[in-house]
Amino acid sequence: MKLLFCERNMLMQQDMEDAFTQLGITFRCASYVFQNPDSDDYYCTHLRHFLTEDAYDAVFSINFIPVIADVCHEMELPYLCWNYDAGWEFHRTDALFYPTNYIFHFDKKACETYRKAGYRNIIHMPLAVNTRRLDAMQSTAEIRTQYTSDVTFLGSLYENQAEKFAGLLSLLAPEDQTLLRNYCQEECNSYRTHTLWDQMTETYATALSNRSALKNLTPLILICNSASFIANQQRLTLLNAVAKQTSLTLYSTSPADLVPNADYRWRAGYYSQMPYIFRHSTINLNLTIPSIQTGIPLRIFDILGAGGFLLTNEQDELSEHFRIGVDLEVFHSIEELLEKTDFYLKHPDAAARIAQNGHEVVKNSFSLEGQFRRMLAHCGLSL
Repeated sequence: MKLLFCERNMLMQQDMEDAFTQLGITFRCASYVFQNPDSDDYYCTHLRHFLTEDAYDAVFSINFIPVIADVCHEMELPYLCWNYDAGWEFHRTDALFYPTNYIFHFDKKACETYRKAGYRNIIHMPLAVNTRRLDAMQSTAEIRTQYTSDVTFLGSLYENQAEKFAGLLSLLAPEDQTLLRNYCQEECNSYRTHTLWDQMTETYATALSNRSALKNLTPLILICNSASFIANQQRLTLLNAVAKQTSLTLYSTSPADLVPNADYRWRAGYYSQMPYIFRHSTINLNLTIPSIQTGIPLRIFDILGAGGFLLTNEQDELSEHFRIGVDLEVFHSIEELLEKTDFYLKHPDAAARIAQNGHEVVKNSFSLEGQFRRMLAHCGLSL
């Protein structure tokens, strides 16, 4: 089998290349950073050139890109993509309908929502991680000293997106501003089920547009902006509460003064640092952005794959694949988060046992090779 891998500096990229090698897939990488994934004549020309100078069985990318779908449809080649983002970065929807598309998405509820809307070729596929690479990363005494911590959170605080939400609100009619702000504030109190996708429909978005200076407002724009605001508020509230109670290490590009009591470490390299951070933290926190409906975000697999203990807000799909309290831990409120943080810091051996269990589940059931085999089987392609 020969595959063209359209790379674009995304997470999982190097690990996918390793998975292709392990599966015996011959592949060529076409690297590009899109200015506009909806329309790019320059890229389309070069992609056609790649596909005509050699014979390929399929094209693959991480996350869906309309311009790649255009060329594959034109040349009648299967286009496989694997989405790990809840919000899509493009505006065109016509490209989603191509029969040459096989769009694998990590969020089961999202897949159901898209299929009900008429997008029939969107298939649920949970994410995965390269435990072979992670297990091979040996920890030295120096590494353990550098990365050992009690409680760790690694990620954005979404402060810039919260500002964008404020800008969007300012363009709405006054009564809509109040209703949307109050709705999002209420959603900040939920750490499991959010109603963004149910409430922010095409009808609602059109009504807001008609009553405001905003034109062409879409449900996805509303959902992504609202989710980022909610995530910002939740992360500030939870992380500051944890940092007041115990030692919190924060790896983030967000300003340090947003969580002043944390030990601020700036950002961490996905391949070079993150695995050690997760492995040597007694507790790793995950706070899922509310635009993800039921799916398991990549960060959860990153933590468990590295052998770290995970304490996360609950997602519906977690209990389908993991045993809560055995393979990982969850919280449903600030109070429960603080209680479990205190408990596992006092019982690190229990946290370590759970971390080992979670690692084994990921290692045995969520390999990149296994998930990609399932994708190929769904598409009728053979190794």
